[in-house]
Amino acid sequence: MSCVAVLVDESKENVKLLKGDIWSVHKFGGTCVGSSERIKNVADIILKDSSEGKLVVVSAMSKVTDMMYDLINKAQSRDDSYLSAVDAVFEKHRLTAMDLIDGDDLASFLSRLHHDINNLKAMLRAIYIGIGLLSFLLSFSCMRMRC
Repeated sequence: MSCVAVLVDESKENVKLLKGDIWSVHKFGGTCVGSSERIKNVADIILKDSSEGKLVVVSAMSKVTDMMYDLINKAQSRDDSYLSAVDAVFEKHRLTAMDLIDGDDLASFLSRLHHDINNLKAMLRAIYIGIGLLSFLLSFSCMRMRC
């Protein structure tokens, strides 16, 4: 059995998919991938499927989408606790990865996770600063116009 992993940022021209009639599609929601134990169950389901080709779609881990909305709301509200909330997102994924993978694969994943978390922090910081700057500019404009 062969496995082709397609990353979201990978060009579809570089991916060779199996051709044939026997394909199965699996979609797992956040609760199904909410912990390392649940992820292991998902992996077992996929590995036991004897279809020639498999398409697997997974949601964010349980509660991560809610955590992301919370991060944005905190940054928009200029609440500095968005930084510790980002750390909680990182820690959830780091602990899960450490439970599931090891060696070079773990090092590679953690490197990518650090990169993604740093990008997330930069985007949230831009929101935090942008809202503050917008408030300042609006109040300055209002003062000049004697609102």
